[in-house]
Amino acid sequence: MLAAFAIAALAGLTSCSNDDPGNSPYAFTTLGFQKISPELIGGPTAYGANLYPGATDQVTTGPIMEVYENTYLQFPVNYGYNWNADFSGQEWCYSFYNGGFAASNWHNTGENSYENQLSAYNPGSPSGGNFVVANGYSSVTDPVNASLSDYDGCARIYVTDADGYTVMNPGVDRAPSGVAKSAYFLEVYICPTTYSYLTMLNGNDYAQALNEANRGWFKVQFISFDSNSPSAKPTAYVEAYLANFNPDLNGGYTGMLDGWAALSLQTLPATSVLVVNFVGSDTGEYGLNTPAYCALDMFTVAVEKGL
Repeated sequence: MLAAFAIAALAGLTSCSNDDPGNSPYAFTTLGFQKISPELIGGPTAYGANLYPGATDQVTTGPIMEVYENTYLQFPVNYGYNWNADFSGQEWCYSFYNGGFAASNWHNTGENSYENQLSAYNPGSPSGGNFVVANGYSSVTDPVNASLSDYDGCARIYVTDADGYTVMNPGVDRAPSGVAKSAYFLEVYICPTTYSYLTMLNGNDYAQALNEANRGWFKVQFISFDSNSPSAKPTAYVEAYLANFNPDLNGGYTGMLDGWAALSLQTLPATSVLVVNFVGSDTGEYGLNTPAYCALDMFTVAVEKGL
C-alpha cells in the first residue's frame, strides 16, 4: 500500500507574496541526480563493486551539486572520520558498506539480495533519471541527546562550499576539512530499495518479514545538525515509516510503502549536516536486521540569500 505523506506550504520560509516571488529572501531549488557524472554511478551490477577498495574504477567521491551561489549539497560514498580508527589505510573511509550514499539507476525489483542493494523498488524515479541510495544505521535510541559522532555508520548529506569535504586520516576525531554552509531542506522523495522491500515482505536468512502478526515496522529518519563537529547535537528530526503494521505507533497502520512518495522536511531548521538513519522492530544481538537502505531523489532546498 502506497503511504501518503503531506507536503507543507513554503510560506514559513518566505516573506514575499505569491504575486512577487522575486522578493523572497530565500533561493529555492530542487535537485535531482539525472545530470551527475556517469563515473559516479554504482556498477557494473546492482551490487556496485566500484564502491569498494580494490576496484580499478572505485568511486571515492559522491555527487556534489550547487544549491545557490557557492552553497552545495555533497552526498559522499562515505566520509567517516572517527569510527575507522582501527583501519590502517585511508581507502577504507570510502567503503559504501560502512554507511554512505551510492548514486544509482538500477531497478531490479525481483532479487532479494545484498547483491541487488542499489535497486529502487520502482521502475522509474521522480526526476526521470538517477537517484541515490542511503545505506547504514546507528543504534541510537534517543536522537535528542545524541551527537553527530554517534551516527558515524550512517549516510550524511553535507552542506558545503564548492570544494566540499575530503576524508580525514583514520582516527582523527575532528570535523572534515572544507567550509561548512547551511540550507533548509524542504522536501525529498523516498522509495524502499528492492532488497529492503522484499526482506520486509518475505524475510530472509537474517531478518524476519514484517506483518500484522508481529506488528513489525521499519522507518527512515532525517536528522539535522547545525555544525559538522563530531560533538554537535541534533537540532530536529523527521521520520517516515517504510513499513508499519503496528496500529499503536504514530500514524497508525500504514502497511508498506511500495513506490516513490514525497516527504516534507520543513520542520527542520537550517542544517549543515543531514543524517539519514534507520530504525526498526526487527533487531537482534548485533543491531538492526532489516536491510538499512532507502532510495532518495528530488531534494527541494532553500538557502538564505546574502549568506
